[in-house]
Amino acid sequence: MENNRVARQSIKNTRSGIGNYTIIRPGAKRTSGVGRSVAFSRLSVIDSENAGVVELGEKTLSKLFEVNVPDITDVTWLAEKARLLAKYQAEGMTRSEAEREIKINKPLGRAQRTITKKRNIAESNLSVSNKIAELKEEVDQGRAESRADQAMLVRELSRIFGSIRSMQTISSAEFNNLRRISERVNIPSSRTILGLNARYVDKDYYDSNSGAIHLLLIGKLLEAEKKGVNYDKYNMNLIVRDYSKSVRGVHDGLPAKSISSMYSALSRGFPRDPRYLDLDSGGLISQGQLRTLAGYYPDGFANPIFSIADTTLTPITRPGTSTTSSTSRPSVP
Repeated sequence: MENNRVARQSIKNTRSGIGNYTIIRPGAKRTSGVGRSVAFSRLSVIDSENAGVVELGEKTLSKLFEVNVPDITDVTWLAEKARLLAKYQAEGMTRSEAEREIKINKPLGRAQRTITKKRNIAESNLSVSNKIAELKEEVDQGRAESRADQAMLVRELSRIFGSIRSMQTISSAEFNNLRRISERVNIPSSRTILGLNARYVDKDYYDSNSGAIHLLLIGKLLEAEKKGVNYDKYNMNLIVRDYSKSVRGVHDGLPAKSISSMYSALSRGFPRDPRYLDLDSGGLISQGQLRTLAGYYPDGFANPIFSIADTTLTPITRPGTSTTSSTSRPSVP
């Protein structure tokens, strides 16, 4: 800046009082500012180029997507396991007891061989979501009008929900699609329509018919929604009623349990008695309730209405109570 004395301005400052009358603000005479010349999108590209792109190496990808699964070609081990299962069951063990014994005393002194496979961690969830969306599209396009088409869709849904994981990962949007499908194909709430002949079943029966049982539980929930249901105690997350204990003397099966909690109750052993499923009521019952129900039938657990692998269970008969015919169906006590 030039070191010259500043000349008094031509416009007289009319301020009163003391002060500096020769203040100059050159910025007030500057032109207006210019806008940013570089676009924000371009700046993000420059930042990426400067910082670099993070890439996952082969080792990291292997940890994310590779899992160990049982090797089905380990035929020697599988044959020995089958022999031990048959041996233990012939000696009086139940299937679950024989399985536990094999876990402790492994066939051939080792575990089954495993192989490494790459699997998408979200593959099962995506397949369930996409399949439900496809079925809904078929229904919306009128491809579920005949009984044959409806039966095909019911079988497909039973296959989709054949695993516990598929039931755990279903979202509210997918469940709303299920409602739409059920309106057209009438998802059954009766076990006989789904080919489930037994009413009182254990874990072995559930494992063999999980898809149809899951579909039955969905059908019962949808039926309850039409009648008015307590969503806090009975919904898509809590889908299995629990009759094994009463709440203040009321046996309504509520609050319900999740699929995973139900399966844990079916699988547990000593010292806690396992639970069993009453497919007609869509809920869990205790071992004592199961034995009492068996006491109403002359042939006990041999009646086709029961599918219980544990041969050590005996019915509980009440003194002075006459047995009913095998066609009657006593309710849960």
